[in-house]
Amino acid sequence: MYLKELLSLHQQAFKQKVVQAFAEKHSMTMEQVLKSQGVVIDNYIHRKYKGVERAVSEIAEFKRPVILNISRDPCGEAVCKICERDQSNVEKLQRIYDDRIVFYDLYDSSPEAALYHIIHQGGGEKLLPLIAVIHNGAVKKYWAGRPVEVEEYRDYLELLV
Repeated sequence: MYLKELLSLHQQAFKQKVVQAFAEKHSMTMEQVLKSQGVVIDNYIHRKYKGVERAVSEIAEFKRPVILNISRDPCGEAVCKICERDQSNVEKLQRIYDDRIVFYDLYDSSPEAALYHIIHQGGGEKLLPLIAVIHNGAVKKYWAGRPVEVEEYRDYLELLV
């Protein structure tokens, strides 16, 4: 699915939750909330997702395949052993593909890391890192919570470069 579509669906679901929570808190119908607070809610969502929207636009503009890597912030207190183990595989990919693909790194401490939840919508435990292969704005494959071997990446990348 396309990253922009995933973002739009995520924003719509979030807006639904905000409207529902507001309606319950103020004993209103959802229609009343949308009529009286719709603009305020839309502005709130736009501000909340501004960085994510920018990142999605940047990623979608690349003509080369993109490896999106969302991992633990190395400057943070918590350590992610899986992120550390996967880093050497990403570095090998960089040596193999050089400028034929784009490496787009985000840390979990940044607002743009909300892309994790936008891409990984399935059930199961949400663990770092999340690595996605994206081409022309479409998410071709993603992995979450485990190191990915170079050959596994290459199975997807060779079809795109």
